[in-house]
Amino acid sequence: MTTTSGARKYKNPRKRQVPVGPAIAPALISRTAVFQPKFKNIQNGTWAWTTAWGTVTVSGRLGALHRKVLDAIFASAIKTKRIPETGGQIDPYQVEKLAGVAHHPQWLKTILRDMQQANVTIINKITGVQYWGHIISDIWLSRHPAKLPGGALTGQRALFVVTISPGWMQIYDTSIVMKYRNVLPVLASLESGATYAMILHVLTHSGGCFAVDDVLQTVGVPWASMSRQRRHAILREVRSADPQLQKLGMELYTQSDGRLMVSYHPTGDITFANPPK
Repeated sequence: MTTTSGARKYKNPRKRQVPVGPAIAPALISRTAVFQPKFKNIQNGTWAWTTAWGTVTVSGRLGALHRKVLDAIFASAIKTKRIPETGGQIDPYQVEKLAGVAHHPQWLKTILRDMQQANVTIINKITGVQYWGHIISDIWLSRHPAKLPGGALTGQRALFVVTISPGWMQIYDTSIVMKYRNVLPVLASLESGATYAMILHVLTHSGGCFAVDDVLQTVGVPWASMSRQRRHAILREVRSADPQLQKLGMELYTQSDGRLMVSYHPTGDITFANPPK
């Protein structure tokens, strides 16, 4: 709910869960604009973005949809097959279910191929470490298909084998990584790419209050060059996600100067893992 007098004392009615599953994503990629903050009309080109945490340069086609799929891969396959192969067998049905999409497997191949072809360079301002390369190295069909979903007794579906590039895996091994398997269904239900990117960024913090327009600029929304009408449209998208925000421990409110803010009170569904020493 949006208030006009400021953030209220927050009471989360949900019972806290113990975060389950593997580490899904480094905090660094939610604090730099690796993925364009949009689900549709994702541009294929080159862009650079700098934040307080890092600098990123991308050549290719990467958007919020790619981030959803990548998170789903790490939430399922990578938990059992990782280094030294840095890869795993993935089930398109399970990946699409976790990502909240429903498409033909050929669509997933296209998303995976985009992540294989895009060149990404990230400089971590905190550690000074630089990463570069593709997100995915190889994609091929597994020799071991699975049964059709839904309890079907006959028929099979193809599984993919996906190898995450060593350069991308280096980010997981040298920076703080987040575990948020429990909230993937909430994230999957979001329809606004800008709101999705904003939420992922806020989740990298231990709590606090944030100006929505500041966070949107951090995650790659070109706020300064947008028309007033487009800005208002994005803020409406953020407000329409209020049910999901509340489930994640976030609450929108409006300051006395009219600026939209979001307060974050962690629910216990997110944990962080420091890189091994």
